[in-house]
Amino acid sequence: MVLVDDAGGEWPMIGHAPWNGCNLADFVMPFFLFIVGMAIALALKRIPEKLVAIRKVILRTLKLLFWGLLLQGGYFHDLDKLKYGVDMNRIRLCGILQRIALAYLIVAIIEITTRQAQSKELPMGWFSIFKLYSWQWVIGAWVLVVYLATLYGTYVPDWNFVVQNPDSVDFGKTLTVTCNVRGNLDPPCNAVGYIDRQILGINHMYPRPAWKRSKSCTKNSPYEGPFKDDAPSWCWAPFEPEGILRITRPDFCIGLAWA
Repeated sequence: MVLVDDAGGEWPMIGHAPWNGCNLADFVMPFFLFIVGMAIALALKRIPEKLVAIRKVILRTLKLLFWGLLLQGGYFHDLDKLKYGVDMNRIRLCGILQRIALAYLIVAIIEITTRQAQSKELPMGWFSIFKLYSWQWVIGAWVLVVYLATLYGTYVPDWNFVVQNPDSVDFGKTLTVTCNVRGNLDPPCNAVGYIDRQILGINHMYPRPAWKRSKSCTKNSPYEGPFKDDAPSWCWAPFEPEGILRITRPDFCIGLAWA
């Protein structure tokens, strides 16, 4: 994370891909979820009582949510000038720790409620791992099917937003993004952003998404820099990379599979 955060701007190949693609930074969250899944299985083996285990899981989830909102909700403005505080009308509700917390909560509850159904001995054969953890595989497959159905089946209408970037000539103006599509995976018209805008509210989403470095927006893509003169309106819009639908994406299935 130190390498990605501090050097990603100078070497884009290790930072997050603007949209399509997969760079070094894009492996960080799946690896976090992999570690969480492994830790769940190891930690819960020492807690045989279901109620005790569920209580510990809920407490840890609340701790992660608290620190996520504190660190990524917009509380710290300028550490060098000791500026703190947050506007509750614009607080960022989602983030890395919040996403890990909710995935951890769901996977841990599934592990607690299904571990009694697991065989104590590993069956023989090529597909023994699927037989031993059949419920986990079924739930993971179901989550993936629902995710894909939502991603490709949700209708995304036109939407508006107010430009909050003071560097834009359109600062304070309301811009319109034209969509009216279904199953689109491009930055402005995908179901992920639409669901976040409807549930979280556009004012509670991340204001500096990686798509601002895409070829459609930035002159020096994939580097940061000034926008093109003919950049589409959505380049100025916020987007939540750790939003609601992303909690149920394959990252969650990775954690579930390894739990």
